[in-house]
Amino acid sequence: MPRDDHDRRASRSDPATAERWLETANLRWCDVNSRRRLQSVFRRFDAESEHEMNWPSGEAALVTGAASGIGLGVARALVAAGAAVALTDVDGERLDAVARELTENGGNVVALRFDASDTLGWESLADRAEAALGPISIVCSIAGVNGGTTADGTPAEVWQWVFRVNTESQFAAAATFIPRFKARGGRAHLLNTSSISGFIPLPGVAAYTASKFACTGLTMALREELKDTEIGVSLLIPGAVATRINYSAGEAEARLLGREMNVELAAANSELLMKGADPDRVGEQVIEAMAANEMYIVTHREWGDRIAGVFDEVVRAYRDFDGRHGPDPVAQAMLAGIDAIHT
Repeated sequence: MPRDDHDRRASRSDPATAERWLETANLRWCDVNSRRRLQSVFRRFDAESEHEMNWPSGEAALVTGAASGIGLGVARALVAAGAAVALTDVDGERLDAVARELTENGGNVVALRFDASDTLGWESLADRAEAALGPISIVCSIAGVNGGTTADGTPAEVWQWVFRVNTESQFAAAATFIPRFKARGGRAHLLNTSSISGFIPLPGVAAYTASKFACTGLTMALREELKDTEIGVSLLIPGAVATRINYSAGEAEARLLGREMNVELAAANSELLMKGADPDRVGEQVIEAMAANEMYIVTHREWGDRIAGVFDEVVRAYRDFDGRHGPDPVAQAMLAGIDAIHT
């Protein structure tokens, strides 16, 4: 049944247009009832197409770290795009202020104070969010902290705290919402936040770098696991963005260790950071990228060559290896398209 481009784009909800399409498709033989059924299909197709074009309008989203920084930027962008948003953050006072701001601007939001690192609390959080807004179809894991220094200078409790917030929270979010997405069907999306430190090993922030590398690996695995579903996966890789992370994380780390925060250190580490990208513009970029179902969302092109250098070194190690152990049977199977990992 040939269709030209004009007919393909034309609205089939208009009966006259549908009639013309039927004739073009050589379906003039259809009886009245058949034509009506086809017109009903076209109307439904139009509605679905319009929803897809306007996505995420009409969806419900959950954003962690929504009280400030990139999380707030993403929440603002989602509201501006017509989505309802469950705002979560450990900072209840700031979160309530954000909820008031977005509500006054016409947004449909709910503020849910929550520590994203509480992996056992995610099911309850999901229930609360969906009780307030209906089924959540977009989950943006933005909450993150920096902590510790070099590997040998980082207390174990700080290392574990950084991983709980930066990595385990993203696992818990995915493990909680993916079954709900699959059960309901339809389009859904997961966004995780890594960092340049999730691709380039930056010295002096061992826990942060390791946690962000783990986040990158988790998100890549999620994309592979969900490639045959309607669940999109994106990874935000921010460079310098003007956020309070050095202050908020510094305060939290000081409380964890029972000592005073090093304000001078936080200020020194924030000096260049605060000259970085506007979190609100990053939020808008994130929504555009998710709508286009893009995997990698970067904020600064200057890091590209540094990342290439890291991977080039790895590729070179494989290329130069003498192959003394013979071929890898797992690699051979996977290259042949055989599923070598059974779950």
